[in-house]
Amino acid sequence: MTIDDQLNDIVNAKWYDADITYKLHSGQIMLWNHIVKLKRVGVQEVYLDIARQFGKSYFSCVYAIAYCIRYPRSIVRIAAPTLKQARDIVQDNLDVIVSDAPKGLITQEKSDYRWKIGESSLRLGVLERAHVDSLRGGNARLIILEEGGFVKSDDYVYALQSVIAPQLLRSQGQLIHITTKSEDPDHYLHSIIEPKTRISNSYFMYSVYDNPQLTAEQIDKAKEMVGGEHSIAWRREYLCQIVRDGGRICIPNFSYDLHVNDASHPEHANWITSIDFGGVKDKTVALFGYYDYPSASITVYDECDFDPNTDTDKIMFKVYQKEGIYPITRRRCDAAGQILVDLKSKHNYDTQLPLKDTLEAGLNMVRLLLDQGKLTIHPNCRLLIKTLHGGMLNKQLNDYERSKDLGHNDALAALIYLIRSADKTTNPIPKHKLNKFHYMTGPQKHTPIIDLGRSFTSPFGRK
Repeated sequence: MTIDDQLNDIVNAKWYDADITYKLHSGQIMLWNHIVKLKRVGVQEVYLDIARQFGKSYFSCVYAIAYCIRYPRSIVRIAAPTLKQARDIVQDNLDVIVSDAPKGLITQEKSDYRWKIGESSLRLGVLERAHVDSLRGGNARLIILEEGGFVKSDDYVYALQSVIAPQLLRSQGQLIHITTKSEDPDHYLHSIIEPKTRISNSYFMYSVYDNPQLTAEQIDKAKEMVGGEHSIAWRREYLCQIVRDGGRICIPNFSYDLHVNDASHPEHANWITSIDFGGVKDKTVALFGYYDYPSASITVYDECDFDPNTDTDKIMFKVYQKEGIYPITRRRCDAAGQILVDLKSKHNYDTQLPLKDTLEAGLNMVRLLLDQGKLTIHPNCRLLIKTLHGGMLNKQLNDYERSKDLGHNDALAALIYLIRSADKTTNPIPKHKLNKFHYMTGPQKHTPIIDLGRSFTSPFGRK
């Protein structure tokens, strides 16, 4: 037997034993060992937060192939945002990986998206909701989700909960998320998967500095190419940081620490209700805030929100309840004409359309007020805070992105209407403290007077 034959026998033995870590660099081997150890102790879900150029897709393919061999008659899936991406990830890497594999061990089936590996099957799928059904079928033993950060958060949640989780229920198989950070700071991967996997010690982050294949000079060159160490691309793609940027994030300068305050409202202010009616498609959000004349600032003090298709009676009952707490003197409501008619005729609710401007102008106004310290949000406003933190524009930057949690950024729209329409000219501080405009401090201690030609003493009654 020649030396070549002996080497071939050694390599073949490694393949049949699924011992192909010799295909990996030291950083990838470290990842491999982590995942194998977690599988042995029964941890199902792993999150690999990996920087660019680490070779994460190559690693996924090597691990998937070895899994197929080690666990015969398994279904293993690799999914990416699109089917083309999934095919490119596997096909491009597979050709390199299997170059020394025993003949017949790995064969492509008639479909471009399936391979027979030993007695197991490697199958490709799509994460985007429109095509996620390609992932359905069978009880998978391993599912690897590639670049999930580049799928809309709602689509990712749907794929996980409706398609992927059922396949792992009986098999108790592994689920591996492997991706760079999403540009959406509130993506499901960041807000749910990362904290969950940190608790189970199955979260692993590898930045560009953890890549053993890159020299310091190569890292510096990569940094320069993407705009330097402070650039968004460098921080997100290479340092694995969650970054709120001014590209698609609507209000990138919002900070909970700087802009959320639970101080009591002043004794005298110009209060306003601002409502964005979503109708059958989007959320309806009502904000209750005031313009503080002495400080020339806006505070949003409370909110109520409703899912699409909520009955108007339910909406107005809640709005009237809130207006029974705060001394509202102005109302603005963005709604279809018929809704405005119904509010007046059926619910005795006088309101006007808000002042409007372009989308860009409205967002700039909010950003400027935050920078100037002229806009404050009370912790009561949970949806508004969440929207200011994570609300995004669409890819064309000409409209809000829709999501299950934030709707059509309806809370942000209501905020813009509130700011535009608040009474900034009337001095609300009375000359005599005992006249009808005097309110005792605190939301529970005053009798609300609504300067709309009448005063309300109950949600639907007249005084």
